[in-house]
Amino acid sequence: MPKGKFISYRFMNGGGMNPLNFTFFYLRHDKERGKDLLSVPGDCQGEVITVEVGEEVFEKCLEMIDKHKLYLSAGFYQPKYIIHDAPSSSFSVLLEEPFKVISGSGDMPDFIWDGINDIHRYLKTVVGDKKAEGHVDRIYDDKGFESFYWTDGNVVVPPSAKPIVALKKMVKGVTDDSDSEPAKMGYSHYKDGDQHFIMIHDYNGATVSNRLFYSFNGKEVARKQMALRDRASLLCGSYTDAQGRQFVFDAEGKCKGPNDKVAKPFISFSNVNSATPRYFWNNRVVDGFRMTEDGIDILVKQASKVKGRTKSASTKVLCHLKRANKEEDTWPIVNQRFLSQPMLDALSTEQLKQMLGNIKLMTESPFEHPVRPTDIGEVNQQMIETEINKR
Repeated sequence: MPKGKFISYRFMNGGGMNPLNFTFFYLRHDKERGKDLLSVPGDCQGEVITVEVGEEVFEKCLEMIDKHKLYLSAGFYQPKYIIHDAPSSSFSVLLEEPFKVISGSGDMPDFIWDGINDIHRYLKTVVGDKKAEGHVDRIYDDKGFESFYWTDGNVVVPPSAKPIVALKKMVKGVTDDSDSEPAKMGYSHYKDGDQHFIMIHDYNGATVSNRLFYSFNGKEVARKQMALRDRASLLCGSYTDAQGRQFVFDAEGKCKGPNDKVAKPFISFSNVNSATPRYFWNNRVVDGFRMTEDGIDILVKQASKVKGRTKSASTKVLCHLKRANKEEDTWPIVNQRFLSQPMLDALSTEQLKQMLGNIKLMTESPFEHPVRPTDIGEVNQQMIETEINKR
């Protein structure tokens, strides 16, 4: 094994006609960011997961490079057959002080592949079950969820022996009891944690119409809570008040103020049977919020008296918060979770167009250009475009 400081290990299989069909492992000291990083392939084509790692990962990787004698690689191995437009494989190991490059490509011998596979199995365990940003699991059948209730946030579809047919009928406004399925419609099925999502596609028109339903327990109070939490999650992002203080909302309805060590709930419910939200702002209870074109208003109710009698309370603005995100990330929520219909209903058309511009593309591929939106971004793009066309 050559002497020197181990700087990076890189493996790439790709370059064929399908830009999404690649495998990418990359362990390196990133001097630009001042971090030690590891990139491994995600669960779907085109996905790359990058995490920060410790020095022990480099030590273990170098140990396997030595064990499998990858330093004996002769570089390029001429293949017996040339297959045009097919993906190819290559690896490289970089050492410094003194500088040395170990590399291999082409029709590499078995001892090299044994070492590469051993390294990759280990690097996968380092990342564990972490998912790529914006990833959700795709399910390619419609079995096993006949007992689920479904909602788009507004309407409810009860359990059905043929849930896909029931959801398609809901979208089409068909109310008969037959098992016949509306024509020119399709669906996509996703799973994120314990929750299932079904996107119904309606191809019967000048443009494709899409509508997203998600599973819930069927209780009306649960649907109302979900709709209210959805609306609060739209606040996700950074804001400043009139004094220049920064407040950061997350996708879970929590807010971290300038004096907070951790984010605190902005919206909560007293129990699972209550559909009345409670809002907390700067250690006090407030009466909600109102979205504006440039941010949000925190609202309180103020009772007024007329000739000794209390008049009905009126709403006033306690404080105005202005969005502080960069233009390309005005609406970070669009890349973090699926949008529901109540969320779309709460936004102006201009805000929806801003959201479209905020949908991120996967940028950590080994190619120079981004490839496609993430799973969540792709679904939200379809939802937003449908809503804009509908309006």
